Amino acid sequence: MGMKWTVLVAFGGLSACMTTSTDPADGGFFNGVSGITTGTYQSQIDADEAQIEASRVRNANLAAQIQSSESELARLKVQIVNQRNALGRTDTATSNRINAVLVAQPTGNTDAARLAALQQSIADARALSQDLAKLSV
Repeated sequence: MGMKWTVLVAFGGLSACMTTSTDPADGGFFNGVSGITTGTYQSQIDADEAQIEASRVRNANLAAQIQSSESELARLKVQIVNQRNALGRTDTATSNRINAVLVAQPTGNTDAARLAALQQSIADARALSQDLAKLSV
């Protein structure tokens, strides 16, 4: 009877070891064999690669938006300088506002934050340009 219990315990122990996981990080021989034969590993690799590609596309779009915004802000600053020169002397408040817009260097800890800062600077520059246009009339 002792031999039967030993076999049953050994078989039970092996059965417990044979539980498989679909996560490659869990490791183990049976998990590896199961992941390879069922295609689970390849599915996870494909999903990870798709996520990486989506991140690359998102980053490329963000970089393009930043570059476009930087160009727009530079164009607006040139326009403001031209408007200031055409106006000649301005009151102190307007002069301070012009200087603040011209020296602004939008920054951010992330590309998204940098883009948001650039967009705010563009909005400020557009508003100033519109106000300067009204003064020249």
